[in-house]
Amino acid sequence: MAVFRFLAAVFLLVATVALVVDATPPVYGAGSFKPSALSNDWMELAPKSYDAARSAVSGLAPWLWGDVVAPILTIPTFVAFGGLALLAGYAGRRRKTVRIFAN
Repeated sequence: MAVFRFLAAVFLLVATVALVVDATPPVYGAGSFKPSALSNDWMELAPKSYDAARSAVSGLAPWLWGDVVAPILTIPTFVAFGGLALLAGYAGRRRKTVRIFAN
């Protein structure tokens, strides 16, 4: 369970960095707040892996990329990683010990 808590911390760090990158221009008056999509950040970070993933998913079923994966990749990066942090944090939570005493 410690692995999920660690992943939750890493995902939350990535979400925070993505939110700061998106929120910096309006703070300094350089533009309005415009969150970047997950696909745009992925293409900027690793374009070859994005193309490989697109071709692999399209190879399975041509409609799968356009109808399922592409709409998911349009959500903002900080929302995606924030959601992953919540899921990993919930999966890694400490469970309560339940003691049952029977007479």
